[in-house]
Amino acid sequence: MSSSSSSDGIEGDLIDAFQAEYEEEMLNEEEDPRRPRRRREFMRRDRLGASDRLFEDYFADDCNYPPSFFRRRGEAPVVNFTVNGHEYNYGYYLADGIYPSWPVFMKGVTLPQSEKQRMFTAAQTAWRKDVECAFGMLKARFNILAVPGRSYSRRTLGLIMRACVILHNMIIDDERGTNLEHTYETVESNVGPAIHHHAPPSLAARIQMDNEMRDSPMYTQLQQDLIEHVWAHNA
Repeated sequence: MSSSSSSDGIEGDLIDAFQAEYEEEMLNEEEDPRRPRRRREFMRRDRLGASDRLFEDYFADDCNYPPSFFRRRGEAPVVNFTVNGHEYNYGYYLADGIYPSWPVFMKGVTLPQSEKQRMFTAAQTAWRKDVECAFGMLKARFNILAVPGRSYSRRTLGLIMRACVILHNMIIDDERGTNLEHTYETVESNVGPAIHHHAPPSLAARIQMDNEMRDSPMYTQLQQDLIEHVWAHNA
């Protein structure tokens, strides 16, 4: 009998201690209230104007962005540009060190030794991260880009990506209340529509294109020309 009464007393003490601790916690929360939740600000959107801009940009007879601005599946646009007095016939992607040293991939200098190389590497990294952030923003805004897409065809994936980019630009344009100005590189360049051939290129032409795209000396020359270009326009 005495053992049961003692256990009841211990249990009662534990309950009292828990209750006191809980009340003290509640009092502390009252003294230090949480930061009030910020209400989402209502933003008035000009939907009729946005619809008109969408039509004028992409669907009007004399639209601002004709179909030639977009690449078709498996075809690249014709790119010609001149930098530091040398002419090049292939565009390039900004890439990190994991990619091969081909003229279609432009990387930063791994161990920059001069101020010119350091400036170019910093600029290349900044531009590449801007592109990566743009894709991150699209994935955060449109869930369809954040989920696996293997069930879609390549054509459907291209349409999805293009639609998300168009919608994103419309949202930014509408939120800023003004049209975005287009800024282009200072390098003399000409990007034309893809050349469509009904017949595939011959094997010899294909081998020649592959060799040109993997030409390491051309990559070294292009990187050096871009280093000089960045230095001349930012030093």
